[in-house]
Amino acid sequence: RLARRTGAGRAAPGGPRLLLRGRLWARRRSAMGDKGGFGTSEEDRVNCPFYFKIGACRNGDQCNRLHNRPTMSQTLLLSHMYPNTPESLALANDEPWDDDMYDRAQQHLEAFYVEVFLELANYGEIEDLVVVDNLCDHMIGNVYVKYYHEEDAERALMKLTGRFYSGKLIQAEYTTVSDFREARCRAFHETRCNRGAYCNFMHIKHIPRAIKRRVVREMYDDHPEYLGQTSSRRRDKDKEKDKDKDRKRRSRSRSRRRDKKEKGEKDRDRGDEAPPARQTSEERRAMIASWNADREGGGAIS
Repeated sequence: RLARRTGAGRAAPGGPRLLLRGRLWARRRSAMGDKGGFGTSEEDRVNCPFYFKIGACRNGDQCNRLHNRPTMSQTLLLSHMYPNTPESLALANDEPWDDDMYDRAQQHLEAFYVEVFLELANYGEIEDLVVVDNLCDHMIGNVYVKYYHEEDAERALMKLTGRFYSGKLIQAEYTTVSDFREARCRAFHETRCNRGAYCNFMHIKHIPRAIKRRVVREMYDDHPEYLGQTSSRRRDKDKEKDKDKDRKRRSRSRSRRRDKKEKGEKDRDRGDEAPPARQTSEERRAMIASWNADREGGGAIS
């Protein structure tokens, strides 16, 4: 009676029922092919899906899944390189802000982007550079740079080892990230992320297209040899396309010749079994008379 009055010993409202409902929902999601929350693969119990997609994991080395570190990659991760300003931290954390605060944060970001892009371009042709807006410990200030060639990424990794930026040692390493569209948080870039700045997927800071075009143009102005690499790469692709077209053209011509040959053989076969020439009326009458004579003679024998 005391337990009934005070509520002691009573189970949490709907506890077992909610647990069972959650298990049924998870089972239904797996049956429907859902990969789980935020696009992580729940089927792979060995490899860490977060490390595979974004190159970082909140559990670090204590994660109970494997972190397969690549020995070669086109993309480098520069951990915690971007020095967030108080304005950028407030914006990322959805705190109240005004136009002046946003302008100061954006100017600082764009100056950092231009400086780092042109410095990293000294080691090779850059395909893309992104700075994340996340505030969780394993992602805050992370910078990703993707080169067109693995050799350039290797050169950049060697040159950046032991260097400092803004008073901090640059921590550069290869990363498994190859497509930033797959690593980013779709909710953040399309509508609004419910997890905010502490989401485990990339919240990529916005860089205007004019800034990106300017740094790419300056990269090619400072390193005109990259244009030759790009044109040679395009020529190689065009050559491959031409080779594929020639192969298809040759295969089509072979198939046509083969079809013609088979058709000719069939025509010759039909020619060997062609019906006899048309007989004249006298020949037909003589043949019919011979048939009748043979029939009458056969009847006499029987």
